[in-house]
Order: sequence, then structure tokens, then C-alpha cells
Amino acid sequence: MRLLTFFLCLFAASFLSAQAEASFDGPALAYRATESTQPLAKYQSRGRDRTLLGDLDLSGIWGGPTYNYSMTGDDWALVRGGFGGLEFGNEFFIGYGGWKGREDFTTDDGNANRYNFRHSGLILAYSPLSEKPIHPRFTAIFGPGRVEIGSFDDRFLVGQAMAGLELNLFQWFRIGLEGGYRFASGVDLTIVDVPVVSDKDVSGAIFQIEARFGFSN
Repeated sequence: MRLLTFFLCLFAASFLSAQAEASFDGPALAYRATESTQPLAKYQSRGRDRTLLGDLDLSGIWGGPTYNYSMTGDDWALVRGGFGGLEFGNEFFIGYGGWKGREDFTTDDGNANRYNFRHSGLILAYSPLSEKPIHPRFTAIFGPGRVEIGSFDDRFLVGQAMAGLELNLFQWFRIGLEGGYRFASGVDLTIVDVPVVSDKDVSGAIFQIEARFGFSN
């Protein structure tokens, strides 16, 4: 009988000890679990990093040749060049290009001085509804230029604003038809102290055709 009582007491003590240990470890385990998941929760709540272009993702790359007819005074002359750049969100384009007159221009001051010019610059374009076969496109170009008469030259800044239509002929090929105006600033080409070419000689209306090769997601 005493032996049975001894085993009953031993069993009860072991049971109470196990219960106490479980009740003690429960909050500790819960605390450790919470502590271990906090960094993950912080990471998940952080969200995406902010970028210069907001939430726009790189969606394509495009490049190709450019042909435009530029007007100065009564002259229309061919200007040819090319460009390349990246497309974001299927609507925004950022690139760089360079262009040079293939024919001489004539100053519109009555002296018939013939000159040529070249320019390059950053291209910013916006094409809303780009998924449509035919959609509008708005383009701005800004950069340096140089006007030349023989061995004489002068550097200037040029800005170009255009609006028109873009035709999606294939997934990899587009045609742009645009018109606009070129603004020149800082043109002051002087020969033997005589002003020959000025801002108004380089500024003028333009009509452009551009072939664009590349891809979009």
C-alpha cells in the first residue's frame, strides 16, 4: 500500500512539472516565433523601391534612320540621321540621336549665303494608345548643334517639338509621320565681322519620316 502511494505521488509530481514547463515555454515560443517573423513582415510591408520613372517598367528597345525636310526662308532641304533608345510602359520613349543636313541651306537675308548644320540631342517621346495600329506620338528633342560655312563654324543649342502619327506595321517595325518646328538659340556665325547666319536661319518648320525597328513586350 505504501509502495502504491509512493508511485501515485511520483506520477502526480511528474505530471504537474510537465504542465508547468509547457505553460512556461508557450509564451516564450510564441515570442520567438513573433520575433523571427518580424523582419519578414517589415520586408513585405516595404513595397517596391521608388524610381525616376515611377512604376514604369522597361518594355522595349527601338532605333532606326530619320529623314526630315526642314524649311529656312524659302528653302526646303533634306536632313538625315538616326536614333536609338529605350521604351518604358509601352508609351514613353527616352533616347538619343544625331542629324545632319544632306543639302545646303540658303540664308533668308537676300545675300544667298549657303550653309549647312548638324545637331544631336536627347529624345523624349510619348505615344498614347500605343497598342492601336495607328496612334498619336508627341516628341521633343534638345541638344547641341553646329552650323558651318566652309571652314567657319559656330555652335548653338537646338530644340525640336513635333506631333504626328505612328503606324505599327509589324511587331518589330513602325513608321512615324510627324511635323513640327525647330528652335535654334545662340547662332551667330560671323565672317570678317559680317553676320552671316543667325538663329532665324536655322530655325524653321520640319516634316519628318522615321523608320523604327525594335520590339516591345
